[in-house]
Amino acid sequence: MFNAKRPVLIFGAGIRLAGAMEHAVAFAHASGIPVAPTWGGLDIMPHDDPLFIGSFGTHGTRYGNFSVANADLLIAVGSRLDSKSTGTPVSSFARCARIIMVDIDQHEIDKFQHMGLKVEGVCSEDAKAFFTRALPNVKHDDYAPWLAQIADWKRRYPICPQSYYQEERVNPYVLVKALSGLMRDGDTLCSDTGCAVAWLAQAFEFKRGQRFIHAWNQTPMGYGLPAAVGAHYASGKRIVLVTGDGSLMMSVGELATVGGHQLPIKIILLNNGGHAMCRQTQREWFGSKYESTSIEGGLRFPDFTTLAHANGLRATRITKALDVTPTVMQTWFRDDKPYLVDVIINPDHDVSPKLFATKPLEDLQPYLDRAEFAAQMMVPLYE
Repeated sequence: MFNAKRPVLIFGAGIRLAGAMEHAVAFAHASGIPVAPTWGGLDIMPHDDPLFIGSFGTHGTRYGNFSVANADLLIAVGSRLDSKSTGTPVSSFARCARIIMVDIDQHEIDKFQHMGLKVEGVCSEDAKAFFTRALPNVKHDDYAPWLAQIADWKRRYPICPQSYYQEERVNPYVLVKALSGLMRDGDTLCSDTGCAVAWLAQAFEFKRGQRFIHAWNQTPMGYGLPAAVGAHYASGKRIVLVTGDGSLMMSVGELATVGGHQLPIKIILLNNGGHAMCRQTQREWFGSKYESTSIEGGLRFPDFTTLAHANGLRATRITKALDVTPTVMQTWFRDDKPYLVDVIINPDHDVSPKLFATKPLEDLQPYLDRAEFAAQMMVPLYE
């Protein structure tokens, strides 16, 4: 397609809004182009599809970012390519790629005229209409060397390396990966903002038919629990919520709704004693002054297991990595009654990798050795 050797499809939340999930996957398979979804598009294609790359962006995977940064053709459908996807400066994004953008809002396409990013192909159209028109004309090309390169990046830079499994305390990436293995096809996953959604977007392995519900690009703390209640009543299904202690405090009164109606909602609480993503920013920019984001900085939290019991939920607390096993975790899901799991996380556990502001998408923290980094780049380094 377009004589590209290293193409990437970007699937955004607009595809689901258009009811075009099956069309999008069919287009990827028909063309042979690998897919890097935005956070809002993570549940469109199952993780075990051979064309699925993984998340990219400021809180993406290293292999996802290398794939997008080194592409020579990007086709973004249903994504406005916000700064979380492009990094800053925007002019550094996929700088050697021809960019084709399909979005129903022309203003989202036009904004790049003022940002130093050239969008070569423009299609202001509903995603389903685009795929319906494009599918009969798409041709499958052989991108085997490119797919092999992406697979090599995945082997070199796994989101959950073996060292994480050696930690005594619970590693959130290990927990998220284990959780994804236990959830069923068709399950619905809700999330709050902060580290919870970032760890899920990086490490959760979505299966066929699963839904990922989050307030994309608004990311309010406290959204997750009422969203889980709404998702259950809308679908009639069991819901799994992954949230943080700071976010849960914003809507903690809804525990009474869950317990009072015995809703089948499983709450995985990643409890790191504060607002960890804010603290990570405070470390990077403000000299590690954790005002209003830590216990020492003035925050206070209840005993969440006691609070859950008081509201009619069963609850347990996990403090050790040895407790993150399929045998233990299956007890959380043995029935459809509400359950809260209070998982104690190291307060200093960061989202990793993460893009530092002013760095191009491919150059994530923790920084690679400069020689190794240069060796992974197939396009000129950003100056």
